[in-house]
Amino acid sequence: MSFNSWKVFNQLKERVTKFRPDKSIQNEFFQLINKLPQTQELGEYLKATEKKINEINQSLGQIYDTALKSNKKQDTEDKEVWKKVKRISQSQHHQSKPKEVEMLDLMACITTEQNLLTAVESFMSFLKQQPEVRNNAIKHGAIRILLNKQLNAKCDSLKGALREALTILGYNEPVSGQGIRILSIDGGGIRGVLVLEMLKKLEELTGKRVYEMFDFFCGVSTGAILTYSMGVHLRKLDDIIARYEALSQEIFNQSPLFGTGKLVWKHAYYDTNLWEKKLKDYLGDQSLIVTSRNPNCPKICVVSAIVNQSQVLPYVFRNYALPWRFQSEYDGTFNAELWQAARASAAAPTYFEEFRINEFIHQDGGILANNPTAIAIHEAKLLWPNSPIQCVISFGTGRSVPSPAELGKRNKFDSNRTQVSGSQGTSWSNKFFKILDSATDTQAVHIMLSDLLSENVYYRFNPYLTEVIGMVETDLEKQKQMKRDVIMYLRRNEDKFHEAAKTLMLKKKYRQLISDKINLQRDLLGL
Repeated sequence: MSFNSWKVFNQLKERVTKFRPDKSIQNEFFQLINKLPQTQELGEYLKATEKKINEINQSLGQIYDTALKSNKKQDTEDKEVWKKVKRISQSQHHQSKPKEVEMLDLMACITTEQNLLTAVESFMSFLKQQPEVRNNAIKHGAIRILLNKQLNAKCDSLKGALREALTILGYNEPVSGQGIRILSIDGGGIRGVLVLEMLKKLEELTGKRVYEMFDFFCGVSTGAILTYSMGVHLRKLDDIIARYEALSQEIFNQSPLFGTGKLVWKHAYYDTNLWEKKLKDYLGDQSLIVTSRNPNCPKICVVSAIVNQSQVLPYVFRNYALPWRFQSEYDGTFNAELWQAARASAAAPTYFEEFRINEFIHQDGGILANNPTAIAIHEAKLLWPNSPIQCVISFGTGRSVPSPAELGKRNKFDSNRTQVSGSQGTSWSNKFFKILDSATDTQAVHIMLSDLLSENVYYRFNPYLTEVIGMVETDLEKQKQMKRDVIMYLRRNEDKFHEAAKTLMLKKKYRQLISDKINLQRDLLGL
């Protein structure tokens, strides 16, 4: 009896040690072993507990057999899925069903999350390579299939992939507030620090981070870099300020002789290669559309200007796709990388070289739309056409009132120029700079929007500065004065900031919540 008990004991020990998934049975067994008396009565004790050991052994065997069967089934399904994915990806256009439809049929049948993740990634890759098939995929129920899979998904990586796939198809979750909340940031170089200081005030009043307050971000030039820092990387405002100031010292501090030489040969005063390297390090090379996998990331667009076409046009870098029935007035893409979009939007003429992406040459978006608020509203209404605008907050990067001495110099200069030019009018250079000033003016857009939108919806914040601060100002004393100016501006506009914060925090009404649920059920059913 003692020999047989030891045989059972050793067999069971071996099986328990090898079978790792069921920790409860392992623990029960080892607790039993710890109770064994260290005496000659071991055989009698094992005989008395042999029944319990056999029960554990039997239970372990059943679980082990079930696991083997499950693994075999999983392996079989894995092989079948890989065969189907490979066959679909290699199939030609003469197939009975379009490739995108076969992929949808495959995803609808898959039950395991790992296989579904593989199929979704393949589907997205195909849509990016063949964007013209998107509408056909939507007509064959792509949104319905992906939404139903998303409803039951547990793995974070699968949830993210499904979210990106739905974004590519133009599906957007409803806004979380009463309506669309839009953040727009002007260009202005180092003066972007002013915007960050004002946003800190809103965070203080609402108790929320910037990415939680807004559904849609839009920026141009320095505003583009800030929107990616806050909306994609979710960095804290103090960290962004510190890095931004350090970055300006690294990029804009250089020998005037060196800069002048580069301006002559490359039409860029500052080191463009260094600028690109810093942007890659700070923003990364992640694709714009991939940022949609993060549920905390808002919809973001940044604006550049295309300069190698018959006319200079705005170009929009998006981290979303528009619904299939809607067309934007602005050309754009979601396939660029983060640093590329920021580089294109901030390619200020004479400061940095132009930037080419595929067939387009980009310059700073500020030469066309230094205040991108109107573009932001246009894009946001295409994303959520049935939602009202709850709040638009537009941040300028500071404005200056010329001193009497400066006004005197300007008047004298204009007077001399008029006397010289006589009846011939102003010079071509003077005309060019006047046109440029008009194009980059932010006040005209503000006046238009303030007339169109009610005052409890639209808020524009643009501090007055005691002196003119350039885009590339590196003087630390002037930067400190700029911060003092914005602090005074915040004090003078305390009530306005409180009103804006209150508007941002408006919650959805009960009927809107019901409407959202009805719309979701309709999309899940494909109606």
